[in-house]
Amino acid sequence: WKLPEGWKKTVLDGMADRLSKYRSFKLFMDICVRCGACADKCHFFIGGGDPKNMPVLRAELLRSIYRKEFTTMGKVLGKIAGGRELTVDVIKEWFYYFFQCTECRRCSVFCPYGIDTAEVTMMGRELLGLLGIYINWVIEPVANCFRFGNHLAIQPHGMMDTLEFMVDDIEEATGIRVDLPVNKKGAEILFVTPSGDFVAAPGIYTCMAQMLMFHELGIDYTFSTYASDGGNFGLFTSHEMIKRLNAKIYAEAKRLGVKWILGGECGHMWRVMHQY
Repeated sequence: WKLPEGWKKTVLDGMADRLSKYRSFKLFMDICVRCGACADKCHFFIGGGDPKNMPVLRAELLRSIYRKEFTTMGKVLGKIAGGRELTVDVIKEWFYYFFQCTECRRCSVFCPYGIDTAEVTMMGRELLGLLGIYINWVIEPVANCFRFGNHLAIQPHGMMDTLEFMVDDIEEATGIRVDLPVNKKGAEILFVTPSGDFVAAPGIYTCMAQMLMFHELGIDYTFSTYASDGGNFGLFTSHEMIKRLNAKIYAEAKRLGVKWILGGECGHMWRVMHQY
């Protein structure tokens, strides 16, 4: 691989920075006893049988470098203490295995120490990102969110057309004509749903039900074409990207002068809104 000049220092400096910034990361590096309780909880390991897809061994890919470079025992004893040198082959392993994890956190539920392996995965991806190593599946949606406001690259007029079709469908099915507030200043609530909810089934039925509910309850809300997607693909790239994408929603809430931000049904939106 053609890695940038000084790549090893870049990775180790990035790791040192994150170890000092995130106490949870350092804790997760130190407390694993490799009991294997998480091993058969990962669908990638169950499906493929690759031992390195066990959450414990996937984390060991990063933890072994931590031991070698950031612990006294690792610096002195090396492999005997479970440490290993940072090489190009290690970077290749990180790329191959950290991008197989979906960060579902199922393994964390069964860990007796509560180690969040998804967070370890995120740290591994952040370090790869420092070298410009990512996959298109997560980078393109992030770019789309910056440019279009949603990860599916739906432009404002496209979003409006879809929502108007949904209003017509609601009326055809129920006889009720619901309002369609978009970019409405002074509304009480900014409603930000995953972009899948105004693109295709079954998400559109969820969104239609929400619009009907808002109509029935008389809730003063608005959609936004600037911050139209609650799904945050920063969760699959880096903490910094999480915050940048999340900031668009808060900036739009401030611009519109709303009192509340209400999220739709989206797992990583829920985590981002609550933790970042």
